[in-house]
Amino acid sequence: MTDLLGIGASGIRAYQAALDVTGDNVANADTIGFARRKIGLAAGAAGSGDPLSLQRGYGAGVTTAGVTRSVDALKTAAARVASGDSARFSTRSDWLTRLQGVLSGADAGARIGGFFDAATELAAAPTSIAARTIFLDRADQVANGLAGLGTSLRQLGNDIAAATDSVSSEVNAITASLARVNDELRRTPPGGAAANALLDSRDTLLSDLADRVRISVTEGARGTVTVRIGTDAAAAVLVPAKGEAVRIGVRDGAGAGAGAGAGAGAGAGAELVLDPTHSATVLRLPASGTLTGLIEAARQVRTVVADVDTVATRFAGAVNTWSAQGTDARGDPGTALFTTQSLDVTPGKANAGAAPVDVTMVDGAVPAPDGYTLLREAGGWTLSRNDGSATITGPGTLTLDGVSVRPGDGARDGDSYALAVVGGAIGLALRPIGAARIAVAARFIGDAAATNKGDGRIDVTLDPLAAGFTAAAGYELKVTAPGVGEVRDPGGALLATVMIDGSRIAGAGFAFNLTGNAVVGDSFRILPTAAGSSDNGNMLALSAVRDTAGPGGTIEDALDASIAAGGSTLAETNRLAEAALAVRADTASAADAVTGIDLDREAAELTRLQVAYRANAQVIAAARDLFDTIFQLSR
Repeated sequence: MTDLLGIGASGIRAYQAALDVTGDNVANADTIGFARRKIGLAAGAAGSGDPLSLQRGYGAGVTTAGVTRSVDALKTAAARVASGDSARFSTRSDWLTRLQGVLSGADAGARIGGFFDAATELAAAPTSIAARTIFLDRADQVANGLAGLGTSLRQLGNDIAAATDSVSSEVNAITASLARVNDELRRTPPGGAAANALLDSRDTLLSDLADRVRISVTEGARGTVTVRIGTDAAAAVLVPAKGEAVRIGVRDGAGAGAGAGAGAGAGAGAELVLDPTHSATVLRLPASGTLTGLIEAARQVRTVVADVDTVATRFAGAVNTWSAQGTDARGDPGTALFTTQSLDVTPGKANAGAAPVDVTMVDGAVPAPDGYTLLREAGGWTLSRNDGSATITGPGTLTLDGVSVRPGDGARDGDSYALAVVGGAIGLALRPIGAARIAVAARFIGDAAATNKGDGRIDVTLDPLAAGFTAAAGYELKVTAPGVGEVRDPGGALLATVMIDGSRIAGAGFAFNLTGNAVVGDSFRILPTAAGSSDNGNMLALSAVRDTAGPGGTIEDALDASIAAGGSTLAETNRLAEAALAVRADTASAADAVTGIDLDREAAELTRLQVAYRANAQVIAAARDLFDTIFQLSR
């Protein structure tokens, strides 16, 4: 009878424990990271079977074999990988969408087109003040548009860098927590509530880490894990099974600024590094995770910045070269329309004050290529070239190399500011020139004498090898024989006898050729363009600048191609993001079917366990009745 009581009591205890586990599952149905628990039951020992023990032919009740978590390691790993893939593409999509918004909002291509259209209108009315004003306004719009686009792209790169720093810090915090969980797991007996809670925390941390960077996980004794970044067998270890986690960081590809604080939007390219503050080791970019998406977005922004800078530099250089080949309304050689450099001010990281610094450059200033350093000292301010070749000190505004620096209030001794020379789109600006300084006319003009018998036409262009503006009053070309002409200076002296066969003939600051049919006796003049000329030769030549093909085609085509390439990358990223999201949902559902809590299933389990509990209670009741009967018979 005592065996019957023991059997019933063991069943009561076992199913009470099972009810507790199932009740815990129900209570944690919505707890993130909680894996379904199940209790193991085993038959009680029925005797040792040795010669000195009674051999019994029936059981000895039930015992509990510990509480385990319902986890499928393969499905969980697949869910982690899919979640990381989805995070990578969704992150990249978010930032590339912002990039396309910046490019579309700048409307740089339309501004460049508007500039060339204004040139066409000015060529039709070369002496019109209104047309000249419109031309300058369109030039200013191009400069402002490209400079604003460059600034917006730089800010976007800085925003990505800040997000990258944040995610890097999150990765390091997660790996540090995993190392602590490993330490706790090594000291905690398996199968208990504490161990299961630690394993839940471990899996939640691994899931969070996989969302940020691609990892491979190897499980060891008592559930400790070794975590590597990437999937290669030789991948670097982030979290060892025993010991501290290794930090990661993102730095500039040029090697500067190691660590999570380095800007990911500058230099040759952002790259992932292991142990950035001690022995930085460059890592191969993992195939998934938010961090990978951010680095890829930063690289795409960097590519667009390079393209826009190339277009801006090419545009300004071509227009400035074109302008220098013409003559303005005052009869002077054309001057550059655009400046191509500016100074970017960066406060020192250790500054204790917060003084604003205003920087201006006089027209035509040539800043030192290495930039400048502004330092606040007890006696005032010091502005120095970074190459050490010049320094100026004073209490207020300082001017060096045409660069004027005006510090505001709020600085403290020791505060410093770096003044870096920037070019490309950010450095572009319209020079302060008036409408009269636009080089509409060609530097030299040629005309035919009214008495000419033929229909010959002289075409005069600036000689790029000519040094300066030629001040001569005019030259004369006269056809003296079929295919032969004489060139005389303004005084009538013979300079040269030339062959008139359509080839270019070099002059003093110009070159010319004769087209059409000139007859003997026809004469032509070559004159420097005078002030107030209505000639539009140089402005007509601006259309050639617009049509000149370079890397990527014309200037407008190159910019359009860069924007179109960005749009194509965004579309492909969105497609990949959509596919990755579907895979993520499928793998998460498969893993949740094992680890998740199904309330219907738990309710059915509660009913089953209640029945089993009551049945074991009946066993005890039966044993009690038998004991009562035996006692009554013995009286």
